[in-house]
Amino acid sequence: MRELAITILSSLLFFLILFFSFIGIQNNSKKLPFYYYPSGLIVNIGEENRTHWGNSIVTSDLETFESISDFSKLDSYTLKLKNSQGEIYEEEFKLKNIRKTDVLCVFFSDLFLAFFSLAIAVYFYYSTRDALIFGFFFNFGLIILSNVFVLAFKNSIFLFILTLYLGSFLQYHLIYRLRGKEINSKWLLPQVLISFIMAMIASQEKYDLILIERIGIVAHAITVLFGSINIIANVYDLIRSKPQEEALLKRLVLVFSIVIYVALPTSILFFDGYPWFYVHRSFFIFTYLLFILSFFYGTYRYTFVPSFVIFTPSIVTLILVGIILGTYVGSIFVLDYLLPIRYLRDRWVFNFIFLFLVTAYLIPLKLKVKELFDYWFFEKNPKLSAGINKITALLSSPLSMRKTILTINKTVKETVNVSNLIILIPGDQFANTDLRNIDFMRISPQSEIWNYFKSTDRVTVTSHLEYGIGLRETLYNFLKGLHVQLAFPAYDSSSNKKNIQAMILIGEKLDKKYFSIGELKFINEVVKISGMLLENYSLLEDEIQKRKIVRDIQTASIVDNTLRLILPSEVKGIDYGYISKPAVGISGDYLDIIPISNTKMIVLLGDVAGHGLGTGFLVSAIKGIVREQLRNGTSLEGLFREINSFFRARYKGNEFMTLLGGIFDSTENVFKYVNAGHLSLIEMRADGQIKLHSKTQRVLGILETDYHVQELKLLPGTKLFLYSDGITEAFSERDEIFGEDTLIDFLHYNADKTVKELPSLLDQRMTQFRGNREQSDDITFIGLSFSPN
Repeated sequence: MRELAITILSSLLFFLILFFSFIGIQNNSKKLPFYYYPSGLIVNIGEENRTHWGNSIVTSDLETFESISDFSKLDSYTLKLKNSQGEIYEEEFKLKNIRKTDVLCVFFSDLFLAFFSLAIAVYFYYSTRDALIFGFFFNFGLIILSNVFVLAFKNSIFLFILTLYLGSFLQYHLIYRLRGKEINSKWLLPQVLISFIMAMIASQEKYDLILIERIGIVAHAITVLFGSINIIANVYDLIRSKPQEEALLKRLVLVFSIVIYVALPTSILFFDGYPWFYVHRSFFIFTYLLFILSFFYGTYRYTFVPSFVIFTPSIVTLILVGIILGTYVGSIFVLDYLLPIRYLRDRWVFNFIFLFLVTAYLIPLKLKVKELFDYWFFEKNPKLSAGINKITALLSSPLSMRKTILTINKTVKETVNVSNLIILIPGDQFANTDLRNIDFMRISPQSEIWNYFKSTDRVTVTSHLEYGIGLRETLYNFLKGLHVQLAFPAYDSSSNKKNIQAMILIGEKLDKKYFSIGELKFINEVVKISGMLLENYSLLEDEIQKRKIVRDIQTASIVDNTLRLILPSEVKGIDYGYISKPAVGISGDYLDIIPISNTKMIVLLGDVAGHGLGTGFLVSAIKGIVREQLRNGTSLEGLFREINSFFRARYKGNEFMTLLGGIFDSTENVFKYVNAGHLSLIEMRADGQIKLHSKTQRVLGILETDYHVQELKLLPGTKLFLYSDGITEAFSERDEIFGEDTLIDFLHYNADKTVKELPSLLDQRMTQFRGNREQSDDITFIGLSFSPN
């Protein structure tokens, strides 16, 4: 909203300067009852002289009239006029007394156009940093303003001619800019010099009315020439690029705005009698206002996106103002005309009561308006609501960073129908994390593009940069090359300052439409959630790095408890083989093989979130809990409940664990197991047929849960395989993922191998698959074979 505030303040300052200049320049005096240019052309101001619109004062009469310095003794004056057919007639005009404020009132619409043009210029500059379009609209406002001074005071010929020529030449530059081309700036200096020289000549020869008229006609001719080229060039690009739907409408509106801009000079050059001067003045003003708005609409796509994204403090405020003013006016109308109340006829009494009510109910009213906005534009849309609920659930979901980001990307693409979503981060963030294949993009923190994003606290719209130069042109090419339309900053909420930790880049709409208010609200909420998740992952990475620094502290005892299994004595009918390789020296994978009797054995494979020293302590603690509970005769379900209770009581949901554990019974030929959020159990029968058992229950450490045992009947020769995600989520040098399918293919290929041989063969296969790429996660794999007892 900073741009909007600067625009308003700049425009108000301009208006105040303009107002005081009017008050200061003019004097109370007698004047003709109409206004005219130095050429004698009468403009359509004043309905009482409508018959003279477009006619000219004869040069000699005008010179005589202009030479009169004291009108105090004159009440009327006779002038010779020439109509559009060249016929000369005389008319006596009664002079009218003009006060200072009268001129201000007569030219109010012109002054409003100048003010509005300046507001557009300032808004363009602070939104796009486009000096050319800023200069074009600023110059346009000065043309209108100087036109008023010429008509009213005959003392701004220099400024009027200067801005008229500059506006003509700016059309030349717009030929390039509006087509996204580089501006040929070598012609700028001669254009300014020509404008300055023509303005000087007009100023020095202001009594040579014919010369001044010709100077103005040349300026109009240049405007028509470059304006026509501009129209042809844009129509050519329109035919060549074939834009669709709203993009087509934007281009057509842009061409229409240029046509309006050159319409008046065209009528002056090619139509005798200046037909534009015969139309009503309100239509004349409306046309110029339409030009400004259509040009603004045609060039500034996604115009109010930054405002809509944070619409709560802006649009809601405007609505509140409208409600309060409407209520006040309506109440006055009711009290004065429909229901007059004697006690409220004194306006101060009503004003006091109204002010008290507004003060008392303003905040509840504001909250209600915001609630209605959220409902109508966001909550009422089931697709947007479902999408944000799905993403919000990720905050408490025990998913890896990779899976979380992939889920967010997929949900956003499906919900708002965009081509892509990219998370842009500085290169020093997540430096030790593999972010490939999950729509992350790193950029140098010293690059000018990242410094631009860091210096702004608002949404960047790619199409706003389309007509920019320098850094903004570089940024436009960067975002356009990625097919990105919106760039949202994601802030670090842990800092008191607004530190941008990432930019969420939203792709273009696949249906070529523009984002609705509800969709922008949805994206803004997603960005906030993404910022929280990135911050959490950043803190996690920092913690991992700290743990690496102290990883040698008590490593020996922890490794002894986590990596070196206390192998059970032989259990009849069951054979096994395993591999466990940590990523950072201490494994976050929990593997345990414990004999219960000579025919029963319990096998447990789990994955504690993260890896490193802290997870090593957790694995050691889980081992102790398991052995203690087994000594107490706890059932398999009870064992899972105890581990879950330990996590919830100790870590309050901040740590969690997946676990697959079961009991082999060679006498009953059965494997009873519980899967708490872990990967699928793989069953391979003697004939090589493989079946995945994917049914899982809630992970350990989140919520209180009753776990239930699943039962698997075993046939002779059956093999069971348990594994961690360090196997299936391993990546090669070419960013190919190992995946579950590759693991199953490996087992098929080696179906004749024993479970003691398979772990080492799998280790060799994964080493070959990774190549020179380092292991990024803990790897654990265990195979068990069953034969009847």
